[in-house]
Amino acid sequence: MLGLFSPACVALLSSVATPMRHPAARLQRSLVPRVAVAAPLADAASLAPEDKWVADFDTDAFRKEVDELGSTLLAQQGPEDIKHLNKMIMWSNVCAAVGLGTMWMTPNPVTIFCISAWIMSRWTMIAHHTCHGGYNKQDDGSGRFTSIGFAVGSVAARCRDWFDWMLPEAWNVEHNNLHHYRLGEAGDPDLVERNLEALREMRLPMPIKYAVVAVLSCIWKWWYYAPNTYKQLKMQQLRKTGVEVPVERAHDAFTLTSFLNLGESKEFGFGFRDYMGRVMGPYLLGRFFVLPAPLLLLPGGRALYKCALINLALADVLSNLHSFIIIATNHCGDDLYKFVNSVKPKSGSFYMRAVTSGANFRTANGIDKFGNARAVHGHTADLNDFMHGWLNYQIEHHAWPQLSMLSYQKSAPALRAICEKHGVPYVQQSVFKRLKKTADIMVGATSMRPYDESWEAPQDAFNWK
Repeated sequence: MLGLFSPACVALLSSVATPMRHPAARLQRSLVPRVAVAAPLADAASLAPEDKWVADFDTDAFRKEVDELGSTLLAQQGPEDIKHLNKMIMWSNVCAAVGLGTMWMTPNPVTIFCISAWIMSRWTMIAHHTCHGGYNKQDDGSGRFTSIGFAVGSVAARCRDWFDWMLPEAWNVEHNNLHHYRLGEAGDPDLVERNLEALREMRLPMPIKYAVVAVLSCIWKWWYYAPNTYKQLKMQQLRKTGVEVPVERAHDAFTLTSFLNLGESKEFGFGFRDYMGRVMGPYLLGRFFVLPAPLLLLPGGRALYKCALINLALADVLSNLHSFIIIATNHCGDDLYKFVNSVKPKSGSFYMRAVTSGANFRTANGIDKFGNARAVHGHTADLNDFMHGWLNYQIEHHAWPQLSMLSYQKSAPALRAICEKHGVPYVQQSVFKRLKKTADIMVGATSMRPYDESWEAPQDAFNWK
């Protein structure tokens, strides 16, 4: 998920580390797509134990069952899904009411947590699933909770629906399109191993590397994610005008300090003034100045305003950290695969990648001591999923990104059973275990598991233009 190192950051760390050997060349090689090789699958006896399932994998049969389950779930969506969405919106609004209603108080854990939970839930649950079209078929006629109407088009819509560091239109491009349809391959802007290559290869003591990851996890939304999604929006706009963008440049991570590279800014139009005016500026002004400004009208207003600013700032740090833990860990670990080539959307290989390049955390149903999924249950289940930002169903979400939150609760046991039937490895662990695996990838202690291109199904091959 994170590409936290701009050239300026790399230069800073390089001053205290042994220089890397041609990292740019390795990065370019990892980004250049190769033609799929329709070679026979390697003999099962030559496969590593964790890859044995590949020998017997039937991509067409797997596609049929996963596609049918997704179609059934979509057809079953209705009023209950809207009722559930409204329930999550209410919980988010309660967090907002408590947090904002007490932000004038001396900085305290309750206020900070509630504001943080409000920010997190507005993004990961409400915006995330709405922008994917999870409620398009249940639109009430207003068009607000649809993929083309939520938070986009104006600053007012952004403030009303989803006010965060990222520009919603930019996030829709980077996440909904590039990440979802190029998962785990070079064209995935959220491929952690590639994005953190600079840190991985620096010859620094491991404790320092882990410390760098810890610090950056507290600022990653405004340091990396907002600028990088903005870059991908600009790239899309350039392509529409016929401009050819080199592959390695298109997927190179773009951070806040990347704006210091005036050559790149001028070449591709990544203007800092435009970025501040459209993306970061409105959030800075609205969240940290306009929102607490009414407190200045009260007796002792300056002291109240100062407390509010501190609470808002600490809540932002906590929200960054919380979001990092439940987002960056979704597709990272030495037990998840990375891929060479692209595949057709909704093909058997596409569904397989959704499973083998993603990990679930504890879900609403959870699993018993025998590894079997438990039945879905109400408020307790929702509380578990709320605290995970509903990102604990990452496997199901990547298989069917257009479904509602409630559908993912229903789908997890069924998809897990399909995967077990076909031998496809389905990873589900505590979010904290996944955090450790993610940090290990980021610092270079471990690496993602390569899915050899000779294993790929030729009928599922696809080339993006």
